[in-house]
Amino acid sequence: MPASARALIARLGLWTGLIARRMTALIAAVTSVLIVGLLAGLVACAGTDDPLRGRFMAFGTEIEVRLRSSDRGEGHAALRDLGVLFQRLHVDWHPWQEGALNDLNQALARGDEAQPGPELIAMIRRAQDFERRSQGQFNAAIGGLVRLWGFHTSNYPIEAPPPATELIDRWLKHSPSAMDIEVRGPTVVSRNAWAQLDFSGMAKGVAARMACDLLVNRGLGDALVNLGGDVMICAQGRRPWSIAISDGRDGIAEVVQLEGPLAVFSSGTAQRWGEWAGKRYAHLLDPGTGRALGHSIQATVIDRDPLLADAAATALAVAGPERWQSTAQTLGVDEAIIFGASGLIGRLDRSQGRTQP
Repeated sequence: MPASARALIARLGLWTGLIARRMTALIAAVTSVLIVGLLAGLVACAGTDDPLRGRFMAFGTEIEVRLRSSDRGEGHAALRDLGVLFQRLHVDWHPWQEGALNDLNQALARGDEAQPGPELIAMIRRAQDFERRSQGQFNAAIGGLVRLWGFHTSNYPIEAPPPATELIDRWLKHSPSAMDIEVRGPTVVSRNAWAQLDFSGMAKGVAARMACDLLVNRGLGDALVNLGGDVMICAQGRRPWSIAISDGRDGIAEVVQLEGPLAVFSSGTAQRWGEWAGKRYAHLLDPGTGRALGHSIQATVIDRDPLLADAAATALAVAGPERWQSTAQTLGVDEAIIFGASGLIGRLDRSQGRTQP
């Protein structure tokens, strides 16, 4: 962070707690000049000319927005507004720090009614739909389990023991589900106090859609939003965007030319983990067992709907090598590519009407 930004924070030293954290995040969003490289699963590559670029920090990752526009003034204005948007969403949807989602979870745990606002209500409804269609492979109500495993952190790898078996079994006994949450107009209430929402498996998809909506409405739809390797191409542009698909390890499996609107999202076991007594455990949890995934996998989903692409990538990773095909079919994703420890497991392409191998 530049010296001027540090000095500003120092002068605001009396503003403790949440206000300080929000100001720090906002300054980071405006001043960050980090270069986004190969991250979670893929990287978006620039075209022959140099797009206008904005870089931000939110959702525990680096976000890069690329605009192909001759109107640099309008482009810069849009990037500034995107920085504000990303930071608001980061605070409102943060699963373990103060914000709208945290307030909602506290109310649900008390059995109280809450009015979290239309954005969170819409996310609850989509999460319920994804859980139903994935047959429970995607479950946004496992916030308590995520906390139990120590994954409510931005500091990886985790160097702490996994939770005791009896604690996991106790959580499983209550079977938290997004279906436990009832939406009554603007009001939300839960039938299960153990249902704690964590939208980490779909928040970037929602943010990508909101960012693209902003850009398209301003005539800047020839744009790409890269959220730590998860990509949304906002609209059809002058030419396709080049997207490199990771092989789930350290290499690139293929480079594809794609036109928007289209999202490419990945989820897997290789990026974040905990390690204890010489054994590594993935940050992805199986809601049905309460345990970290025992298989090595990366699922990449390509779909016009970024929310579906985001949630489905998580669901297919949890489903694993034996069940990913059936889960992809019930979710209705356009295309999926699955890698394991030994390479390609298979791929689904609904546009071609085939599954390989």
